[in-house]
Amino acid sequence: MSRKKRNVIKAILFDLDGVLYVGDHLIPGAPQSVQHMLDLNLPVAGLTNTTTQPISAIAEKLAGFSVPISKSDIYTPAALAVQTIGEHNARLYVRDSLMEDFQGIRIDNDNPDFIVMGDLGGDGYTPDLLHEIFNAVMDGSTILALHKNRFWQKPDGLHLDIGPFVAAIEYATGKDAIILGKPSQEFFHGVCASLHVKPEETLMIGDDIESDIGGSQQAGLKTALVQTGKFRANFVKATGIKADLVLPSVTDLPDALKLIN
Repeated sequence: MSRKKRNVIKAILFDLDGVLYVGDHLIPGAPQSVQHMLDLNLPVAGLTNTTTQPISAIAEKLAGFSVPISKSDIYTPAALAVQTIGEHNARLYVRDSLMEDFQGIRIDNDNPDFIVMGDLGGDGYTPDLLHEIFNAVMDGSTILALHKNRFWQKPDGLHLDIGPFVAAIEYATGKDAIILGKPSQEFFHGVCASLHVKPEETLMIGDDIESDIGGSQQAGLKTALVQTGKFRANFVKATGIKADLVLPSVTDLPDALKLIN
């Protein structure tokens, strides 16, 4: 990327879990890095595919870590799902804790227009639940997947995410799901529009080489991959996706930003 073709970065998007914290553990220096961006008068936003907590809980967690990202600057797939459902009805496969983000939609567990697939926790998508969803989709329901991540990082290591279950339903029914979170281009473009910046003027910081980096690159954003959270060097290499920057952690962002701006 030549200097003549570089665009000045005017906004910073942070993935949350894996970049600013892992589970209940703060990544050292994360609050200071976010604050540094604000001190440069750069708008910041938190983007997450998390479907285990409502926005209010995520905002409370960030505040507890002293990370200066406000509730209004947190973007999750649930809000886009509500917008997509609109006047239609849906059956929700999400945790009870996420229900507050779905207030106002019409629930129909018998003949839903949409099937919303999110993280269920516990035993997750059991064979019985997958069979239930399979039949609903075969009968005409459309899948709204809050995201399609392959795996995610927990304090005890990597765990299967909802992506494999979404893919199983797609394969069995021959029908594609509507993917609402990262790596959806609409998701990234919607956040950029909210911040009043162009995608090419926006830097996405993430630990997921496919959803964060690959997805935002397809949407036209600049990218920085951090080597924390779910980052695994061998997996990154296998994807063939190359970020504009690779950082040991978000702590290195202030200095690395000079390489792009």
